[in-house]
Amino acid sequence: MTTDSIFRASKKITKDGFGSCVVYYMKPNTVEQKHFHDCTEVLYIVKGSCKTHTQGNVYLYKKGQVHQVINDSNEELVFVCLTIPPETEKNTHYV
Repeated sequence: MTTDSIFRASKKITKDGFGSCVVYYMKPNTVEQKHFHDCTEVLYIVKGSCKTHTQGNVYLYKKGQVHQVINDSNEELVFVCLTIPPETEKNTHYV
């Protein structure tokens, strides 16, 4: 992970044929590039709230649905991301 990443860290929990699960630690005042996946994505916000996501909430993004996380807060945003099938560079498309 490069130092200019919007994420302080990420921790892969699992990645197998069924899906992938990663915990992301998003830096304060950062914006994720708009994108979509050729898979279903479920986010659970563990810590923090921002312009697009609120702590304790679950967000479901269907295959092909454009989305982004905008952490406009001064706090780190921590979320669990489950993708079915597994997220890859080939099935993630930036717009």
